[in-house]
Amino acid sequence: MTPEEADELLDFTIQTNEGRQDPYPAYRQLRDSPSRWRSEAGSIVLTGYNDCLEVLRHPKLGRAEADMDLPLSIAGNERQISEEKTTMLLINPPDHTRIRSLVSRAFTPRRVEELRSTIEDLLLPVLDRFVAQGGGDVMADLAVPYPVAVISELLGVPKEGNEHILPLVRSLTALIDPAATPELTAQGEAAGLEIALYFIDLVEKKRANPDDRLLSALIQVEEAGDKLSIEELITNTVLLYAAGFETTSNLIGNGLLLLLKNPDQMQRLREEPDLMAPAILEMLRADSPVQMNVRVALETVELFGEFHPRGSSFVVLQSCGNHDSSVYPQADKFDIARFTQPEAPQPLSFGWGAHHCLGAHLARAEGEIVFRSLLERFSDMQIDSTSMLTAEPVFRPSFTLRGLESLPIQVKESPSLGATSGDPAPA
Repeated sequence: MTPEEADELLDFTIQTNEGRQDPYPAYRQLRDSPSRWRSEAGSIVLTGYNDCLEVLRHPKLGRAEADMDLPLSIAGNERQISEEKTTMLLINPPDHTRIRSLVSRAFTPRRVEELRSTIEDLLLPVLDRFVAQGGGDVMADLAVPYPVAVISELLGVPKEGNEHILPLVRSLTALIDPAATPELTAQGEAAGLEIALYFIDLVEKKRANPDDRLLSALIQVEEAGDKLSIEELITNTVLLYAAGFETTSNLIGNGLLLLLKNPDQMQRLREEPDLMAPAILEMLRADSPVQMNVRVALETVELFGEFHPRGSSFVVLQSCGNHDSSVYPQADKFDIARFTQPEAPQPLSFGWGAHHCLGAHLARAEGEIVFRSLLERFSDMQIDSTSMLTAEPVFRPSFTLRGLESLPIQVKESPSLGATSGDPAPA
């Protein structure tokens, strides 16, 4: 396959609904030949696991900066880089290191374990509603509201009065999606402003009435001076809130669909619950909530046998790398015991290096709690095909973030268990 043909295939995968619904056949072809190529847009595109890993963790690669003469995006769109970026997602050290260090203590494995009982309690009313209805839409009833409740608890966001924020977050994700049209990008920018206004108001309320949650702690840091500006406080609170549920929601939906389509693996997980942690890693590998990433050379670097000047762009197809058969034997097979093998490296789904997902421990913990609870609470789960307009569940029309529009299921409660909470989950 020539670089021109690879560009055409990748463009089909990003820009068409057919390609986005199932990108994995295209990934297989892209890994075969060539596994790495320079696109017409100017970026080097990487499809193999080891190449992706090398770029993601390289200390001299990071986020684009305003003075860089960047190539077009992989989808051919113009890029405009603001000089006033303050969100961790888009900045480089030393500011990235400073801001990340201020919030990372809330996401350590120890802190997540301390919160586990609280996180578990938040799930109970959600499952009770599934029992009462005999099932429901996993995305609307569980995969979205549950992670929202968790990150709200962590940050100190009120449970009511912010219902309008969730669709705004969905619009905001267009800003990192090469499939987004100019109209969707404009909507994303407007959504970001509206979300910021909500958190500006919330910050003022927290100043007057602080609590023991993360947002109040960050406000105190900002008030102490010279470590966190008000702009950094707002933009990174928005990031933490949005990222705190968007990718976790997709992990839950994508992961459950994998189990429903592989009933032998679901049954094995029922019989061997100790496989839950490796099963979560396999879900992340097999259908990653984040499909791609981009890194830029912050200075001249030597990679792949040649020198690349500052501003050189690398497109990391990390979900493609997760299916590299030279690293993961039978890579297209869903195997919940895969990560019990010492030779199986961690999937690329949470990124690597300085921009490794801050909430990775929390997301895995939420996933383990959700799937353990579903398998314990329900003796049977099936896709409710009568509630679908299509033969298969439909994925959202985005590329970077991969998640389902809906996943209707029917459930049967385990005979030995009953409802554990009398109150229904909030709508």
